[in-house]
Parts: sequence; C-alpha cells; structure tokens
Amino acid sequence: MRKRIYFLIFFFCLLPLFWVKADTVGQKADFIVESDYSASGENKVSATLRKVSYRLYFYFEDKWWNELSEQEIQEIEKAMIDLSNEFDSVIYPKATALYGTEWIPGIDRDGKIALLFYPMKENMRGYFRNADEYEKIVSPMSNQREMLYLNADNIRSSFFKEFLAHEFVHLITFNQKDRKYGVSEDVWLNEARAEYLITHLGYNQKEDNYLETRINDFLDRSSDSLVQWDSETYDYGIISMFIHYLVDQYGVEVLSESMKTNKVGVESINYAFSQLGKSKTFADVFSDWAVASYLNDCAYSQRYCYKDDNLDSIQLIPFNNFLPLSGESSLSIGQTLSSWSAHWQKFSGARSNVKIDFDGKGQANLRVFYIIKDFSGNYEVKEMALDAGKKGTVTVLDMGKEKSSVVLIPVSSSSSDSLFYSITATTFSQPNENQGSGSDIQLPFEVSKPLGQMNREELLSVLLRLIIYLLLQGKLVL
Repeated sequence: MRKRIYFLIFFFCLLPLFWVKADTVGQKADFIVESDYSASGENKVSATLRKVSYRLYFYFEDKWWNELSEQEIQEIEKAMIDLSNEFDSVIYPKATALYGTEWIPGIDRDGKIALLFYPMKENMRGYFRNADEYEKIVSPMSNQREMLYLNADNIRSSFFKEFLAHEFVHLITFNQKDRKYGVSEDVWLNEARAEYLITHLGYNQKEDNYLETRINDFLDRSSDSLVQWDSETYDYGIISMFIHYLVDQYGVEVLSESMKTNKVGVESINYAFSQLGKSKTFADVFSDWAVASYLNDCAYSQRYCYKDDNLDSIQLIPFNNFLPLSGESSLSIGQTLSSWSAHWQKFSGARSNVKIDFDGKGQANLRVFYIIKDFSGNYEVKEMALDAGKKGTVTVLDMGKEKSSVVLIPVSSSSSDSLFYSITATTFSQPNENQGSGSDIQLPFEVSKPLGQMNREELLSVLLRLIIYLLLQGKLVL
C-alpha cells in the first residue's frame, strides 16, 4: 500500500511536465514583440485568442481588433478558417516533409503554434524570434512558445498564406539547426529555404504570383551580395533567384540534405552535394548561375538557364560600356565586388578590333567569364584564363562588324572580403595585308589623317572633295 502511495505521489509530481492546459478562445495574454517592427514602436502587445485550429492559435492585438467593423470581423473570421485549413492540409505536411519538423511539443509543451497578429511597420510581413524558444531564466524576453508574428494589416492579402509559410520555415530551422546541432544557420540560407518553400507548395503557379515580386527585386539590384544580409528587398531578390536556379539544376534534395548537418551556409550546401554524389561545388554552381542570369538560354545550354517557367524570360541589364565608333580609343573602369557576388560588364560599339584586359589585383576567389555575341544572335561562352596575378586578356575581332558585344562576368567566391578589379578595353585596327590600311590610297590633295582612321562624316567630306576635283579636271561627267 505504501509503495502504491509513493507511486501516485511521484506520478502527480511529474504530470505538469507532460500535460499543459491548452489555450481557449477568448483567453487574453500579453506578448513581448520586437519594437523595431511594431507600427507603434512598442515592445508589448495585449491580445485575445480568436480561433483555435488543429495546429494553430490565432491571437489578435486587442486595440487593432476593437477598431474593426462588423463586416471586417466577418471577413477576417473567414480568412482565419481558410488560413488554418491551408496550413493544416498543405503548408504543414509539405514543409515538414521537406525540411523536418518544428520542436514538438516545444518549450510550452503544447503541439500548437501561436500566431500573433498585430500592426507592423509598412512592408513588414512577419518574423520569428529565437528568444521565444528558451525559458525566461535563460532569455528574459521570451514568450516561451512556438510562435510566429504576422502583420495584421496583411491578413486579407492574396499572399498571406505565402507569408505564413515563409515564417514557418524559420521555426523549423531553429529546431533542425539550433536545437539539434547547436549552430545558427546563415541568414541568407535560412531565408532562401523559406523563399523556395512557396514554390514547392505550388503557390507560384498562379498569375501575379509571389515570385514575380522577387524577380523585380533581383533585377533592381542584381549585383548584390548573396550572403551579406541587410534585410532589404534586394537581398530577398538575389537569394530567391539563386535558390531557384540551384534546385532547378540539382533537385530540392539539396535543400533537405543541407538541413541534416552541423554545417551552415555555403558549407552545408557543399555537404549536401557530397551526400547526393554531386561533383559540383557551391562555387561552381554560383559561377554557372552568374552566367545563366545574363544568358538564360536553355537552347544554348541547360547549364546556363532557369528552368522554372516563371523565370525563363529573366535577363538582367548589365553595366553598359560603349566604345567610340571610329578611331583608336581606350576605356578603363574599376569596380568592387562584394563577397559572393557577380558583375556583368557589357562592351559594344567600336567597329574595329577590341582588346579587353582584366586585372584582379592578385586576389584569390575570383573567376571571370565572358560571352561574345554576334549580330545573328549566336553566343560564345568561355572562362577567361587568369595568371597568378589574376590578369587576363580577351581579344574580339571585328567588333561592331561581325560581333555585336562582349560581356565580362567577374565572379567573387570570397566569403568575407570585397574584391577590387579593373578592366581596360582598347580598340585597334588590323590592316589588311592585301589591300593596305587605306593610308596608301593616293589622293590629289592632302588629308589630315589616314582614311582608315576617319569617321563617316570625315570620309564623306573627302569623297565630296574628290568628286569636285574630278569634275573640275573633266575626268568625271555627271
């Protein structure tokens, strides 16, 4: 009898560790939020639980909710039903199958995820706080829940399920990286996985889809660093384009495998390649992506194009460098490449031969590719041979006559340092051995320079003088 009493005491002492009372509709709670994201600038929100679904709690800030009309409340209640059904039946099963699960039952020993809707600053969509996954004794600002924060003003947006799916990936990543391996994922890759999930869920198959906004972000600033994170829209643009190219070429398994290691960022992708038996390295793929982002032509090479239907027409606008159409000239430029970034330098014009000298100042982790295009639309893609000082040269004959342009693509695979480079493009003539350069043509009068170095207007002036001369000499009859 005494043993039975001890057992019951022991059981009831442990019971709180395994059972926690679930939240109920109408329950009120105060939450700590990020003041930098709040429209009000405050770091605390009072909210009420408005709906409970199989996997989600829907909390709404009281002040925001109380200002709604009856019609608005009805619209939001419908949106909650739609969102909870979508999360339970589509987002959750597909996201966890791809990346793994969030922490279950979690810090609060409750299998449901709390969503807090409150007004945020303009263009803020939502966020996840690592701090919430720790006890208050460790993290005093913790809400001690598996929790996501969403901008209440977006709840009726056509992209709201995309916003929720994106933030859910961050909750998963905390469990798969921070808890399992004690490492924090690089922000750029954490965000990239979240961006790709939206495509994986099939949400980018409709017109006016989420991915289109990221395409525009990328085209606005394509030379941004892949890995340096400033939380700007162009950061999302480049990571979204790159991660779609990566999956198009090597499969979504690369993202899954990159979760299953204590490595993060670039090294986790290299780990995934090795696990999947791929011979490529991250640096190889990044260089191929840089070429593909300009060329984007699957007919030329499957390696140099986007295969997603949403991305098959992407072609970024390069830096344009126009060479004079006559005479010999030289044009020099200097630029700085951020870590894991590329530039696209286009040279056109001329009407002569062009020698392009690249100088990478002896810096490591630098490769240069070039694309020569003729007037028929044909391409030639090659990697420039660089010496130990990271110098190289490419010569393009008959630029402006047979060849329409050449695009140099310097690519940095440096993880930390910015790289400076310079390019000098020089035009030069190459006399025809049979016909001469034009300077050996005998004219009955002097000219200021050889004919081969004259522009169109100067040549027309010489021709007019010659016609007048021949008419006066009676050697030409009109």
